[in-house]
Amino acid sequence: MSTRCQIAFYEDGAKDLNGFEALIYRHMDGYPDGVLPDLLPILKDFDKNRGLDDIEYASAWVVAKLKEDYLNIGICKNFHGDIEYLYAVTPTKLDIFEVGFDFGTDAQDINKRVKKIKTIDLKKEA
Repeated sequence: MSTRCQIAFYEDGAKDLNGFEALIYRHMDGYPDGVLPDLLPILKDFDKNRGLDDIEYASAWVVAKLKEDYLNIGICKNFHGDIEYLYAVTPTKLDIFEVGFDFGTDAQDINKRVKKIKTIDLKKEA
């Protein structure tokens, strides 16, 4: 399925979603049931072995582990207008947001387009 999403990495706890340190685009299977089984083990393993405080290396590790072909994963400068979900990764938690489509002037201000649907504590034992 072509449910698009983006995975954003934050050092500051994601108070302003536009203030990401790294941003990844996933072209398909971006709904929580498609992303979480892939993303959570990668994040927890990285946290155990290096620590999620290292956002630059954590985001690179996620790209390396999720990359399957030439189309499924990309690195972005901005939020896309066609994403349905946003996953906000911080050193301690993962916030999941539903995102409304917007191709107009507000497309880049992700704070105006999201509704939080879940928070996962990344420090809690599985």
